[in-house]
Amino acid sequence: MRVLVYPFIFLIFVSYTFGSSFINTFITSYASQIIQGQRIVIEEGQNSRVRYENVLRDGRNEIVNVIAPMPFEWAMINGDTYIIEGNEMRPSPVPISDIEQKFMELLSSATTTTIISTQNVIYQGEPSIQVNLITPTSTYIAILSKGNLIIRFMKVQRDKNSISMIYTQVIPVSSEYFQSVLKSFKIHSEATPDTIESVVWKIISNLTNANIMSLKLNGVDFTIVSGIIPPQNNVVCYLFQVNSRVSPDPLVSQFKSQGYNSMAVKYKDLYVVMATNGNIDTLKAWASKLFSSVK
Repeated sequence: MRVLVYPFIFLIFVSYTFGSSFINTFITSYASQIIQGQRIVIEEGQNSRVRYENVLRDGRNEIVNVIAPMPFEWAMINGDTYIIEGNEMRPSPVPISDIEQKFMELLSSATTTTIISTQNVIYQGEPSIQVNLITPTSTYIAILSKGNLIIRFMKVQRDKNSISMIYTQVIPVSSEYFQSVLKSFKIHSEATPDTIESVVWKIISNLTNANIMSLKLNGVDFTIVSGIIPPQNNVVCYLFQVNSRVSPDPLVSQFKSQGYNSMAVKYKDLYVVMATNGNIDTLKAWASKLFSSVK
């Protein structure tokens, strides 16, 4: 079922061109904004999902708390990304970025192949500005409040999938407040042994249309990641602790009995059982990029 996005949005387009001076003004304004907000992130594609997030941002630094469907907290500080566990920030095993940060990066370093245009619009009854950015592989649309140039809505379209980000609440906060929250965390400069959260990020960074869920079965906690690997094959990964007294073999056999190609990987203190509707050699090649030992 496709997720409906546009009941949140009411736009009236009025053609008007601002020019490069406005873009420079917006980039400068974004770098000085300090805000706290709530947003909905909607991913649409072969597998659609919705995330609910709280965000605290000071310019390009941000702390993001994913509330649902799977709680997760991460941060970008001075260009580096961290996974937050309790009151500790640890370097993430792969870079993390939301579409807002990627949009600002593209806007700040636009090339001759990037098309940028702007328009006056009405968004949810308020005068706003729409910024369009088109690259050879994606199209970004951002809606800014006209007065303070704060982003209220974003959408990126890539081939057969899209991501929309809708702010339901945004309030300005002080730099002192952001710093007090940041100082409440102990920031580690070196990565520590992988947790299940960081392994999940290793996996989803190599998937398109990634989806995450968790469940408890017979007292065992499973994290399930699904998505698409080249060439457009579905894959699902079940992650669980080695010491959970559960063997991966019955799960592999169950997938095979249902007509899927399946295999298990032991990665540090985790088992990862993978299944695909594609070729087993393709699955093994994909897994070998992620894990050092493959059964």
